[in-house]
Order: sequence, then C-alpha cells, then structure tokens
Amino acid sequence: MNTRSNLYTAFAALVIAAAALYYASKTFTGVSEIRYAGSKECARCHESIYARWKNTLHAKALIQSSEIFLLPEKAAMAAKHISIGESAEAEFAIGTHWTRRYLLSNKRVSPFLYSIVSGGFSDYYDKNYKRSDYERECIGCHTTGAAQKTTDGKDDRGIYYAEAGVACEACHGPASAHIEYSDTRYVTNPKKLDPDQRDMICMSCHTNGYDKSGEYKFALGYKPGKDIQAHFFNMVPKPGQIKYNRGNRFDYAADSSLDDRKRQFEYWKFMFLAREGFSCEDCLDFRGAAPKAEEKSREFASPRGAAVKDEGPGFFSVNEYCMSCHASLPPFLQYVSGSREAELTVSKCEFINKKMRLDDNSAESSCTACHKSESVHDHFFIVQVNSE
Repeated sequence: MNTRSNLYTAFAALVIAAAALYYASKTFTGVSEIRYAGSKECARCHESIYARWKNTLHAKALIQSSEIFLLPEKAAMAAKHISIGESAEAEFAIGTHWTRRYLLSNKRVSPFLYSIVSGGFSDYYDKNYKRSDYERECIGCHTTGAAQKTTDGKDDRGIYYAEAGVACEACHGPASAHIEYSDTRYVTNPKKLDPDQRDMICMSCHTNGYDKSGEYKFALGYKPGKDIQAHFFNMVPKPGQIKYNRGNRFDYAADSSLDDRKRQFEYWKFMFLAREGFSCEDCLDFRGAAPKAEEKSREFASPRGAAVKDEGPGFFSVNEYCMSCHASLPPFLQYVSGSREAELTVSKCEFINKKMRLDDNSAESSCTACHKSESVHDHFFIVQVNSE
C-alpha cells in the first residue's frame, strides 16, 4: 500500500513539475516576445480610463484624412496644393486644437497651415517643405510603437508603428505579456519610476533631438522605463528657449546632458500657455523657422494656477486658454461679448451664474476652480456644484 501510495505521490509530483516547467517556458517565451497590443486590448480591463483618454489630444495626435477633414477644408487644401504644382494628397493630419498641418502621400509635410479657429488657411507657407519627410521628422511622436521597417533582415528607411496617436503603450510600454498573464510586472507603471525616468517618457517627445542613427528626429527605440540618453542625441534649443531664459532657468549648455534636456522640458511646460507659435516649428524647430510671438511682459497664470510675471511671448490666462475652444461651444457661445474675431473679454458661466473676465487669474474666478482634472489620462473635469 505504501509502495502504491509512493508511486502515486511521485507521479503527481512529476505532473506538477512538468506543468510548472511548461508554464515557465510559456511565460519565458511570451515575455521574450513582448509586443504592442493596442489600446483596444487595454480597454477590455480599463474601460473608464480608455474612455477618458479618447477625449485627449494625445488620442488625436495623428488623424486619418477620412476621420476629420470636412469637404470645404479638403477642397481648399486641394486648391492650395494645385497652386504650387503639388499633386500628392493628404494621408494624415496633425492638429485638432488651433492649427492643422497635413502629411502628404509623398511623405512631405504640406507647406500650408490651416486655422481651425478661423476655418481657413493662414498666410503661413513653408518654402522649404520639399526637404521635409514626415517619416523622419514627425511620425515617431504622433504614433505608438514606432520602429524601423526591415526587409529581408535588413533595415529599411521607412517607419511602421503599432497604433496611430499617443496611446496607452506610449507611456506604459508594450503590454502583450501583461494582457496575456494579467501580471503588472510585465508593464511599466510611471508612478513606480523615479522622477527622472518618469519625466523621460514626456521628454521623448516634448524635447528634441535625433535617434542614435542621426536620421530620425525622435527617440526611435526608446521605451518607458529605459534611459532616454541612450536613444536621443544632438538636442538643439527650441525657438525662444535662450531668448526667454528667465534667470538661467532654461540655460542651454549643448553638453548632451540629462540636465540640459530637463531644462528644455521645463521650457516646453513654460510655453504651454503661449498665445502664438502653435505649429510644427514650435515642436521641433523645423529647418530653423522660429514661431512669431508678441514680446511683452504681463501677468499670467501658470498651468498650476500660480500667477507669474515674465518677459516673453504673450500668454493666455487659464480662463483665456480654456475659452480659446469653449467660448465657441455651448453653453458659452450665447454669452460671449464681442465677435469671434475680436479678443474675447467677458463670458458668463451659467453653472455659477456670474460673469467672468477671461483675463482674471483670481482663484475664485478661474475655470479650474470648479473644473478639476480627475486623472492624467483624461480631459474630463469634475463640475463642483456652487450655490451662488
């Protein structure tokens, strides 16, 4: 009896060991082949976060031409391109807030700038557009999982990507293993990174430079949690970074150090509320074309609400920044004083039933006094009931 029992025990132990070995090998194989799964896979477990993210500018960082182009806009764009003998059609668009640029089927960036606010093309024209190549200059920061194409085991000059837009895996890394095994060890959580590593995720697109090949103007090959310094080189000052230096805060040392990149990241955050310069040039300084900006000193509110006085381009107050979109939308449209072309000065917030000066930076009159961002993933705001 003991012999039979021992045999059963030994057999069970072998089965368990074999199962463990199989699972371990399966896990090893899966983890060694981590790939991008796509945001829709993430949405299966993180539905509410996915819904919030879909409303952000990150989600719309690269737009298919069929998704947003209105017929009048497409007709005007075609006429513009015909006027310069450019027969290529727009494959993608970049920009959903104030301005829009087009990425053409011949890989060029259209020389024209469309104003979403005015509903027409501005007088901007990039005379050097024929030297542009959006696969080398733009695509890496407007997609998720950009990588160099390979043909027969050899590197190709082109770029492919896992998903259009800056999606979940742009900040959390490729997540196929996390999805397959429901194990958080196989995905990056920025909250658990040290501050430098966490900022590197943002720096990979909100600072500039070239990949290690020197060919692409983005950190090709970088993944969240890794060292950006191994993937991003030859950073140059952003337009205005030296001019609007604020007591050496944005000093540019040109020493390829992480500190240099941190200062450029701080400059990007500082410029977030700038009134002008919203185009590709403000992002990467394409071919040295700096944005125009009104130079004057004024009080303005930082994104965190603190009033700051600074020499530099004109800045929006927080209310002006919000109203640059929302003043033309219900429920504010009927309350706006003055024409859409004129500078908006006063609007009425029906939720608190009082007029608000758009350049008023006081805490009680700020849009953000009631509309507080709930999560880094969203552009939703909690409306707090006010008894006034």
